[in-house]
Amino acid sequence: MTGDLTRILTDDLKLPADRLTDDASLDDAGFDSLAVVELSVLLADRWGIDISDSDIKDAATLGQLDLLITTKRSGR
Repeated sequence: MTGDLTRILTDDLKLPADRLTDDASLDDAGFDSLAVVELSVLLADRWGIDISDSDIKDAATLGQLDLLITTKRSGR
């Protein structure tokens, strides 16, 4: 997982760093419905990328979520 995403998850969403691994599910990482919405808003505000709540929820792991974000940021 990229450092940028890790910082958002730990600093802004206050998720426990020890649970943030590439193969962790969103539930295992400590996401709840509010965290999903907050992440969507943070990504739009900070990086200008639009990732819907459902796209975030559809990511099976944090690694897949990171790949989705990286792809959107690079404009692919």
